Amino acid sequence: MKKFLPILAIALVTGCSSTPEPITMACTFPDSPEVEAPSWVCDEGIDNYALTAVGYATKSAAGIGFMKDVASSEARVQLAKTFQSNISAKLNDAVVANNVDASGEIKQLIEKAASSITKQTLSGARIIKSRTSPSGALYVLVGMSNADYQRTMRTALEASKDRDSELWQRFKEEKADKVLSALLVNTTAL
Repeated sequence: MKKFLPILAIALVTGCSSTPEPITMACTFPDSPEVEAPSWVCDEGIDNYALTAVGYATKSAAGIGFMKDVASSEARVQLAKTFQSNISAKLNDAVVANNVDASGEIKQLIEKAASSITKQTLSGARIIKSRTSPSGALYVLVGMSNADYQRTMRTALEASKDRDSELWQRFKEEKADKVLSALLVNTTAL
C-alpha cells in the first residue's frame, strides 16, 4: 500500500494539472485582440445591405468627428473596390452567358468599363454602425442598402453609357450589346 500511494498521488497531480483549453472569441478588435468586438468589425455582412465595409481610425486629438471622417473614408474606398470587383465579375459572367467571344480586347473593355462605372459616386453609402475600441480607436461600418445599390448601379451604367459612348460602341462591335442591354434592364444581376 505504501508503494501504491506515491503512484496515486503523482497520477492525481498530473491528471489535474492539464492546461485548460484557451477560449476563442468569434471576433475581436484588431487593435485590442483580448476584447470581443461586434461581428461586423470582422466583416460579417448585415441583413438588407448589398455592400458593407469596415473603416478604422486611430484615437486622435482632433476628436471623434475627425476620426469618423477618416474611418468612413477608408470604408468607402473598400466599398468602391468591392463595387468594381462585382461589376467586373458580372460583366464577365454576362459575356460568357451570352456566348460572346471573351478575347483579350473584350477583357480590356470589361475592365475599363468596370473602372469607369466605379468612378460614379457610391450614393446611398452611409455609416450604419460605429464602435470605439478599448484603445480609443474608432471602427465604422459603412454600407449601401439593397435599394441604394440597385439605384446606384443603374445610374452608373446609364451614365457610363452616355459618358463612354466610344467604349460601349466597341462592345456593340464585339456583339456584346445584348449583354449590356440585359445589365441595364436587370441590375439585380449585379
